[in-house]
Amino acid sequence: MKKVLLVLAAFVPVLVGVVVNYTLAIPLIGPLLFTLLPLLTTAFWAFLGWQYARSGWKALPAVLTANSLGILSLAVYLWQFFGHTDEARNLALAGASQMFSASTPTWFLGRFAILFESLPNYVGRAAMMGLQVLALVYMILVFVCGFAAEKVVHKTDLFS
Repeated sequence: MKKVLLVLAAFVPVLVGVVVNYTLAIPLIGPLLFTLLPLLTTAFWAFLGWQYARSGWKALPAVLTANSLGILSLAVYLWQFFGHTDEARNLALAGASQMFSASTPTWFLGRFAILFESLPNYVGRAAMMGLQVLALVYMILVFVCGFAAEKVVHKTDLFS
């Protein structure tokens, strides 16, 4: 696969996150897409890791390039929610910063994110920040699994 296509494929989680967020309020379709699209994105992300490995990328540049939008989203999220007051927050940036994480199975990761709160079964700022971090770590791990699987199947060095 051409390197340009691989870099453009890094936008898929953001696009899936937009679809998930905008369809969530639609009865029947929204919950179905909320459940299925993150699973399909996970499979695609592992496949993308496989493709990055096949095209000759080294491990670290591949992980950083593919997950650059996730890293940028996390940075913007932290800036908007912890660097500004509620009145000064840019709602467009705050919303856009959550699109990458919306493409992950938040119905699963949210169970772990609430562990960051001091109160049981409470979803506050710590849980929401934890969800953003867990989503990025999840996507990096899925990508690395796909990348490593291709290297193992073709018996090549993981870091070459």
